Amino acid sequence: MKFIIYFLVYFIFFGFYISNLHIGDFETKYLFSSFAISKVENFSTLLFGNNDFAFRFPSLFLSFLSLILYYKISKKFLKPKDIFLSLVIFSLIPGFIIASILVNKSIYLIFMVLLFLYLFLYYRFLSYIVLAIYSIIDYSFIYLYLGLIFYSIYKKDSKFLILNLILFMINANYFNFKIGGHPRGYLIDLFVVYFSIFSPFVFIYLVYALFKKIKTPNIIWFISVFSLFLSFLLSFRQRIKIDDFAPFILPSVIFMIAVFLNDYRVRLKIFRKPYKILFVFLFSSLIVFDVLILASKSFINKKIVNQFKYSYNIARYLKSKNIDKISCNNQKLCKKLYFYGLQKGNKYRLFYDKNDKKVSISHNNQKILTFYVSKINKK
Repeated sequence: MKFIIYFLVYFIFFGFYISNLHIGDFETKYLFSSFAISKVENFSTLLFGNNDFAFRFPSLFLSFLSLILYYKISKKFLKPKDIFLSLVIFSLIPGFIIASILVNKSIYLIFMVLLFLYLFLYYRFLSYIVLAIYSIIDYSFIYLYLGLIFYSIYKKDSKFLILNLILFMINANYFNFKIGGHPRGYLIDLFVVYFSIFSPFVFIYLVYALFKKIKTPNIIWFISVFSLFLSFLLSFRQRIKIDDFAPFILPSVIFMIAVFLNDYRVRLKIFRKPYKILFVFLFSSLIVFDVLILASKSFINKKIVNQFKYSYNIARYLKSKNIDKISCNNQKLCKKLYFYGLQKGNKYRLFYDKNDKKVSISHNNQKILTFYVSKINKK
């Protein structure tokens, strides 16, 4: 019953939240494009209309399915009484929340990784089929195959090793995988990003938990550790795209819970107080970080959710002025305005001054309207 109540509260809250989260600049590539994700978004808007909720609903729905898979996977590693705590903490990881409310490939990768793990643990043969399909879906699965290659060596499973070597080569060749850049050192930047998606203290404890499980590794450990290690290694030469690695590291939250609870329970009650304090500290830091992210949408990265944040208000204001068919000096902004109900055309020309946050509208080369986006946002 507590699982159902938590799911309802969690997804009702984020359902309302995404209804008021307008399209970010980096999300415009999924509008009116040929991306596979765009097909999903188009189907959602066909069902629910052109609005922010419809645009983000697929991500939220996949997060729901991901939590169900995580719950099923947790049953293989945790005691029944620990699964709910593990599920709550996993759902509150900032990176998981961000992936659930923003339109990007991260939540798709998270779902697919969890799906593979679930099938591997419960329906082994089906997991091989899914693994083969992944080889031509996204280049980032190459890190999954690397982790599985070392897992196969550890388990002395030659058939699984050969399969992953083949899929590794298929993926690398299909996506023309290359390691670029010059030695510059983005390691500190990478740490900042990991601190952002896990919260600083939780990430430190997660690394500690993975290190502690080095003597008893399993498939999740190999996938998570090698993805983490490769991200650090590559950061010495190039800037890392965190959504290529984080989805493979997130399932290791299971180990974090298992290690903490094991350390807690092996001690007598009189010696458990430091662990209670540690849990309260870690959990509180996680909640505080989540609140900061949700309360201030530009807390993590202004470029992600703050670019053209007034696009919805611009579209509404222009429609109130009976301005319909427009073209723009900035195509990203124009795509958003088309999404929010304006039409393509040359009847009106919109010029957006990024520095002054000013919009000018011209008709027949004559300026007919000028306004500042900050002012219409207050109306």
